[in-house]
Amino acid sequence: MPIPDAFPFQWFSINRQTLVMLKRILIFIPVLLSACLEESSEKIDKKAFTKIYDNSEFNSSFYALDMKQTADGGYLILGGKTAIAPGETHVYTPLSIYLLKTDELGNVVNELAVETYRYPVGGLNFIDGRYYFFAMDDALAAYLISTDPNAEASTDVPVIPTLEKPLASSMDLNVTDKGLLLLSYDNTTQESVISRVDVNGAVGVGQRFSSGSPESPIDDLVVNHVIRQGRQFPFFVGQLTPESFYFNGFYDHTLSVVFTPLTIGEDETTGVVNGQQDDAGLSALLPISGTKFALATYNLGFTFFGPGRDLNPTPDTPMSTTDIQLTAFSFPELKDNTSVKVIRAVLKGKNVLIYASNTKSGQIGLYIYDEVTGEFISSKYLGYSNPFEIGAVVQTAEGDIVVSGTTHLAGRLPRLCLIKVPKDEIKD
Repeated sequence: MPIPDAFPFQWFSINRQTLVMLKRILIFIPVLLSACLEESSEKIDKKAFTKIYDNSEFNSSFYALDMKQTADGGYLILGGKTAIAPGETHVYTPLSIYLLKTDELGNVVNELAVETYRYPVGGLNFIDGRYYFFAMDDALAAYLISTDPNAEASTDVPVIPTLEKPLASSMDLNVTDKGLLLLSYDNTTQESVISRVDVNGAVGVGQRFSSGSPESPIDDLVVNHVIRQGRQFPFFVGQLTPESFYFNGFYDHTLSVVFTPLTIGEDETTGVVNGQQDDAGLSALLPISGTKFALATYNLGFTFFGPGRDLNPTPDTPMSTTDIQLTAFSFPELKDNTSVKVIRAVLKGKNVLIYASNTKSGQIGLYIYDEVTGEFISSKYLGYSNPFEIGAVVQTAEGDIVVSGTTHLAGRLPRLCLIKVPKDEIKD
């Protein structure tokens, strides 16, 4: 069939100049595609990622304790590191301090191991450009450790007068004298101690609360918790107003939440929420407004969530965690006596509460509730293949949810992990 005049054969001919141009175009196309894919991949990573921070030290284990988003959009993870002791096969060194700084995509920026001190304690508290937390020396005396946002170096000061066995810390709401609140334990006197500590390690006002008698098993429970050779209890300390404080610790033979004005003296309380020795108590407590709290309790291993519960104990009318559980949500899917974290967040314009905990299937469960009504909204499960455990949960400045934790590679190598969940992946 003859070629139509509209398509003369000369149309298919290519001169040398055109051929060179085509070659340049063909070279440029893969470069352009590669750049587009890299840009697309970075956009995806900014929305969601799962990072597992493996380490070539196969005899070492890493555990997540707390995490904060830094001003540059990255993340600072407070963790602990332990290793098999030299010449041993089943004996591990005491847990030392391990800090990991990442960028906004979860890529490692820096890591800092501080082996001088033992058993780091959350929280990770931000004051005037530095992050503060507590750890211990070999005698279990408290030290205040601080680091810069990139975890390039650390400083340390002893807590003076000496406080032993730090259990939990948080920010002090006093804006004039910036510092921290510390919950510690004195097993010489069998007392839980709550103290104000400034950034130089100096102890201000404090108060002591009797935990029991010398014959009680509380001393052993606390010491084994501290050196991580026993059950991990949900100790915490916080503040409602500049003059009103609370802590979850051993008081009068039981793990209890104690409210106190923190004035000079002993055992001065404004109210107590009693547990049942160490068999039942509160796992988490988050003030919302007035006497309204988001909380979690445990009882003989079972975990209960109470989003939006009123706590208003008085010295004459204490409350009990058993009463709270009557109206709380039970979660049989969670591990026995598991860790629970709860934060306030805003998702799709709605104020919500996000609970994070560990499931029996080895995942981290996120459970979202309406902050106003307490109604359950949705849940999401994080982790795959390896077991995952919660370290901390935060909402980023952009509104996404980021979880730090510990995962066990091949089921036996504890490593830090960081998971980012886009806000639009949380169902209504």
